[in-house]
Amino acid sequence: MPVKKGPALRKLKEQFAIRCPEFDISANWVSDRKLINAHLDLAGKPAGKALDLCCGTGRVGRALKRGGWEVLGVDACQEMARASSRFFPALGGMAESIPFKPGSFDLVICRQTFQFLDIKKTLSGIARVLSSAGSFVVSLTVPFSGIDSEWLSKIHSVKQPLLLKFYTAGDLENELKKAGFRVREKRGLTVRESIDRWMKYSPELSPKIRGKVISMVKDAPAAYKKLHRVNVVKGEVFEDWNWIILKTIYKG
Repeated sequence: MPVKKGPALRKLKEQFAIRCPEFDISANWVSDRKLINAHLDLAGKPAGKALDLCCGTGRVGRALKRGGWEVLGVDACQEMARASSRFFPALGGMAESIPFKPGSFDLVICRQTFQFLDIKKTLSGIARVLSSAGSFVVSLTVPFSGIDSEWLSKIHSVKQPLLLKFYTAGDLENELKKAGFRVREKRGLTVRESIDRWMKYSPELSPKIRGKVISMVKDAPAAYKKLHRVNVVKGEVFEDWNWIILKTIYKG
């Protein structure tokens, strides 16, 4: 789960605590096998200890453990950390101040969270806890191109006003480069999502906001709808989400 400050952090923790019991079924991406496998592929052969940073319910960490990694998790939301701790050790903690010693991990992995984080502090902490030969795998949903970027940003700002930043793939790579990380491999893939389902499992939102998000996808500009393959099946709105997964190393 993400990290913010003060009242915003408390609100975000509360939001994810409410969502925790049904988080695994709240969107296809959470448990999508091809997406999880892409993370595992970039993680490489098990080489020791892995940190599932902002672990949520631990879907990625569980897969890493099955693959042979020794996994630990950290999440700012205690409820999420407890959910993960059923599968591997996980504790409450902030991504901006990772509570482990320098060089503790051969892999740090973080999925769909950077849009909430203080990137400079988070990347500094990741660099600190990585071993000298360690790697960092990060992923986010991002626009397909400049064509859909503006409209997608509007959708996300309505759905989640606590976002710190809306990222394009280029934005993410630039932030990593500035922090001393170098991209070694990258993957792109799409996950088909039901927007109605996404909204159903967003209990923090009012019915009005849920309806607005669904309408923004359903009635999006034609170019957006084409890129995202938006369609309606028996009244349910579907679209493709674009994912980028990066494997990086820290060069300082």
